[in-house]
Amino acid sequence: MGQPISVKRSVADYLLASKKCDLLSLEQLLRMGQLVVSISNLVHALQRERGLSNIFVGSGGERFVQELPVGVKDARQMAQLFHDRLAAIDICNGCLPGSSRLFSGIAYVIHGLEELDQVREDIAALRITPEAIIDGYSELIRGLLAVVFEAADAAADPAISRTLVAMFHLMQGKELAGQERAVGAAGFARGHFDESLFERLHHLIENQERYFQTFTSFADGQSLALWYAIAADDSALELERLRRKAFTAGVEASVDQEVSSIWYGVTTRRIDNLKRVEDRLEASLSALCEERIAEARHDLNIHQDRLEALEQQPLECASFAIFLNDQSLADTEVATKGYRSDCASTQLGRSLADLVQSQSERLQAMSEELHDARAALTERKTIEKAKGLIMKHRKMTEEHAYRFLREVAMAQRRKLSEVAADTLNMAELLR
Repeated sequence: MGQPISVKRSVADYLLASKKCDLLSLEQLLRMGQLVVSISNLVHALQRERGLSNIFVGSGGERFVQELPVGVKDARQMAQLFHDRLAAIDICNGCLPGSSRLFSGIAYVIHGLEELDQVREDIAALRITPEAIIDGYSELIRGLLAVVFEAADAAADPAISRTLVAMFHLMQGKELAGQERAVGAAGFARGHFDESLFERLHHLIENQERYFQTFTSFADGQSLALWYAIAADDSALELERLRRKAFTAGVEASVDQEVSSIWYGVTTRRIDNLKRVEDRLEASLSALCEERIAEARHDLNIHQDRLEALEQQPLECASFAIFLNDQSLADTEVATKGYRSDCASTQLGRSLADLVQSQSERLQAMSEELHDARAALTERKTIEKAKGLIMKHRKMTEEHAYRFLREVAMAQRRKLSEVAADTLNMAELLR
């Protein structure tokens, strides 16, 4: 049996491989961006179906009898588009980091979507409570938003990453607004708010703002302009009036059931407005991906042309200088010591070193620009993990766990993320 053939690749081979990987990553990221758009549309449809289902069940099947099947049909169409986008994702040769978590999250979501038909039958037969509807749909939407989170966490381009971070936080805040619609609809349709619904409504209203604040920190100018425009919408004032109506009534006090339809209409207008901002962000994301891909292809072609031209130069057994970052050493003997490159010409050696250094500097600059976006995601991940730990060990609901963290942070005058990190560091003591 013969010896394996040894292949010696050149500097140029690895430079071109780096550029090609950039391009493949961006193309995969474009497909991920298209998947995120489909998730946005699916989440919006599921949020609407959840609200309709709550009023239908909360009213004992008397309200939204015609509207609910339309909402279900729309959600099914959006689910099919989501599956179509999934089919375009390369699950074997993707260049994105964190693909294991991403694909695991997608599998979880697909399983949840497959269970929906049975849930819909239970809703139609009034065999399920509004609380179970809220929890079930919210868990499925949480899984979909986790996929968006992983896409944002994997993005290596700073501008694309910032847009995805803005989108994730807007979608998360919008989901809390959607849960608020469902909880309020259930309470008004029943004619009263029990303690569980009352506390949950308060928590949802209280916590939307933190996600929207992060969104405004990362969103592009056009999306922000639209955001501030819809904030001045008359429906915002009407929503505040209806919120006061719910809280003024208090726990177990009767409320006008006719208000359920008004509540649903007002909260739906608000959520539809938030979807308009999502759509604006999605357009920015698609444009950014296309722009970066065009730039990467142009850059790859330039590198190929330069390397091909350099390789046509005559060889000479000379050496070329290693380029050092410390310019003060540029004229010293140390800085001009030669490095042999298999008898490559001096010009070829220097040009290759130039390309190597420019690629290294570009990647370093991208890494630094990504810091803020990744920091926002890391904080969110830390807070969510700490909430989960507190829920497990103190037997708290998600609302109470978050409130506990926030109260500790306020008492100690520290950032919520710092308290969350300390909580995780104490995990070993809680076992």
